[in-house]
Amino acid sequence: MNTVMIRHLVAKDWGFQRVPIVLAIVITLVSLGLLLANSSGMFYVGAVLLISVVITVGIYLAFMTVINERTEGMLPFIMTLPIGVREYTAAKLVANLVLFLVPWLAAIVGAYLVITTRAAVPDGLLPFAVVILLHLATGYVLTLGTALITGSSGWTIGVGGGANLVLQGFMYWVSHLPDVAATIDGPVAVWTNSIRWLIGAELLAMVAILWITWIWQSRRTDFT
Repeated sequence: MNTVMIRHLVAKDWGFQRVPIVLAIVITLVSLGLLLANSSGMFYVGAVLLISVVITVGIYLAFMTVINERTEGMLPFIMTLPIGVREYTAAKLVANLVLFLVPWLAAIVGAYLVITTRAAVPDGLLPFAVVILLHLATGYVLTLGTALITGSSGWTIGVGGGANLVLQGFMYWVSHLPDVAATIDGPVAVWTNSIRWLIGAELLAMVAILWITWIWQSRRTDFT
């Protein structure tokens, strides 16, 4: 593995995407401010904005760092560098995951602070919020894996859109699980069996997607 070139490729993606990521963090902070407002309407707007920015960042990163390199003719240049598919894949995974984690962690830390400090928001909502944010992260990892494996904008849009299209149904389903429904409005965060299983399944799904992406890419002999 050419670790020097991997670092250069990671630094390139970080350099190109630093402004959008800073903008995403600013919007995340704005959404958290709305969540703290003493208005149910503003709270709803803040929640929608927070979810929307996480979804948008995920799809944006997959397109700008992977798909655009093919459509804008940058991939032929990368192919001239002393790297193989494995180095390219490693660089894309590292760069994208770290870039996504910055606004995602801001969202999850902010959500924790809002839920635990705002009296009008029950602490029982915290486990539900963690499951939803992990669902968004899983959708992002799936979108990134699709972009790397297929290099297709169509497949990437379809998978990314599909992963987020089920969000409303997923939120409804989780909130109506018996043990979640019984504790979500409570004054204490309760990590029920359903919540623990869902968190475990989401983490396992992300690891599995990343592993499959790495194995698939490692078997390739060229970038096409």
